Amino acid sequence: MMAKAVVDFFNSKLIHNLKNKNKTKIFIYPNLNGLGLALFIFFNFLIAVFYENNFGLLLSIVIFFIFFISIFISHQNLNNLNLNEVTEYFIESEKNEKLKMNIVNSSNEKKLNIDIDYDKETIGNFNFVNKINNFSIPIKLKERGVSSFKRFCIKSIYPFGIIRTKIYVHLKSVIYVYPKAIKPPENLLNEFNISNYNNFNHDFDGIEEFKRGDSLSKIAWKKSTINEKKNVKKFKDPSNDQKVILNLNKYPHIPFELLLSYSTYIIKYYFQKNKELKLKHNNNLFHLKSNQSSLNLILKYLADVKS
Repeated sequence: MMAKAVVDFFNSKLIHNLKNKNKTKIFIYPNLNGLGLALFIFFNFLIAVFYENNFGLLLSIVIFFIFFISIFISHQNLNNLNLNEVTEYFIESEKNEKLKMNIVNSSNEKKLNIDIDYDKETIGNFNFVNKINNFSIPIKLKERGVSSFKRFCIKSIYPFGIIRTKIYVHLKSVIYVYPKAIKPPENLLNEFNISNYNNFNHDFDGIEEFKRGDSLSKIAWKKSTINEKKNVKKFKDPSNDQKVILNLNKYPHIPFELLLSYSTYIIKYYFQKNKELKLKHNNNLFHLKSNQSSLNLILKYLADVKS
């Protein structure tokens, strides 16, 4: 691998890439071990010359060659590594989240002993052997709003632990921090048919085959005995018969930030149940459907809305 790294470094294509302003800058410098080794080479060389010691000269040359080679290998180990940038991320305020990230290795070489720092804290040590490699970063933001990533640092002391290489990455991705979901009081839950959703007081709507996750209390035992397989009773949800509108203007007595937290709970509930909902605030109207994009649009608004 050493010989290949040397050849690759002196390859004209690599030199061209290093001069390309669009390439990520790789910082290379000796760490404390490297500085100690450099001083050893220097003084060993001086002593060998002064005493005309051929073995000392040879030792200095060999160690200097290893030192020099480690620079090239260290460079190649971080070269062609890039964080795959996603336009938008959504996280809930005051909640410990783990954002999934991808790092792309655009070369055919394995990238070994890589440390990734975020906001000056080390996330972990990785070996990237695939084209696309996954890792996650822990993040917690206390206040809702629109935020951005702090600086990433991809670094390594591979292969000999004497040269440190670093890449600093600034992602342009936007983080939407939406309100913390808080369960509303009983009257608000009843208004949106949430508290009664599992009480099965709705109108009977037929029989369907038992699915994993269905409540055992809904099993139609007589029908199941006849068909020799489990069937469950299906009830009609009254909220499906009408367009449910969550109108934030109707609740001026509730503190605005608390109202947004209640709204987040209701919106998440409806989305998980694959039910439609409309959110209204001032002159803005949003329609929650079963697709993720409709949910993201509402969460964006809740993250940045003013009272």
